[in-house]
Amino acid sequence: MPIKVIKNSVEYCTENKKFFILILIVLFTCQFLTKLVDSKVIGPLVMSLIMTGYGLQVTQDIIHGGTTLPQLNPGKIINFGIKGNIILFFYVAIQGFFLAFISEYLKFPPFVLENLFLNFKETINLIYSHNIGHCIIFLVSGFVIVYVTTFFMELALARLADGGKLKNAFNFPRIKHAIDIIGWRKYAWGYTKIILSIIILTFVVHYSIPVRIIDSVLDAVLSFLIFIIEFIGIGNVYKVYVDSKSKSEN
Repeated sequence: MPIKVIKNSVEYCTENKKFFILILIVLFTCQFLTKLVDSKVIGPLVMSLIMTGYGLQVTQDIIHGGTTLPQLNPGKIINFGIKGNIILFFYVAIQGFFLAFISEYLKFPPFVLENLFLNFKETINLIYSHNIGHCIIFLVSGFVIVYVTTFFMELALARLADGGKLKNAFNFPRIKHAIDIIGWRKYAWGYTKIILSIIILTFVVHYSIPVRIIDSVLDAVLSFLIFIIEFIGIGNVYKVYVDSKSKSEN
């Protein structure tokens, strides 16, 4: 269940509590410094490289049986960050193309799945201001597009983390083979649990606590967990394939 996914992620992060606090400080310091850059592109891009790079380090660690957050490895972070963002751009571009087509065809505003879950007022207004049939098509098709593209993107990222080679992430027959070994139903359920866990924590982050300092610290910790759950999750799912391959070789 999603709660178990969250619990396991918390245990993984807090296995070494001092390093967990250190990594939070380092990552959020990096975020603060990138915001000082007078550019709407360079700062977010650098932060995306750092976060994706470290996230894939976590995935690699999980695949190889790790039980606690890996040490910061600048070389791996840069390597994984660049290659990981190429993969993200590829799949997000596919998402964007189909979502833009649906939005244009049905005369809807740009589709943002997260906002539909978190901003109910906007979602209700969207439903009331459009044809109900078109609205259902818009919501369902948009969800399916995001779900399916991300479904394969996660395995592509896991393959990159496993071998470190960008070409592995675009070897689609091997991606299909990996899912065949894991089991399509098992992978779909594991992937869905990751999504549900992220949605639950995202709702909690959007809940404000009156004491600002406590609220800020809690949001920082939860935001890190939201980020880390995805990379732990895909590592655990892909580990099934890696372990199966190792057994067959032995």
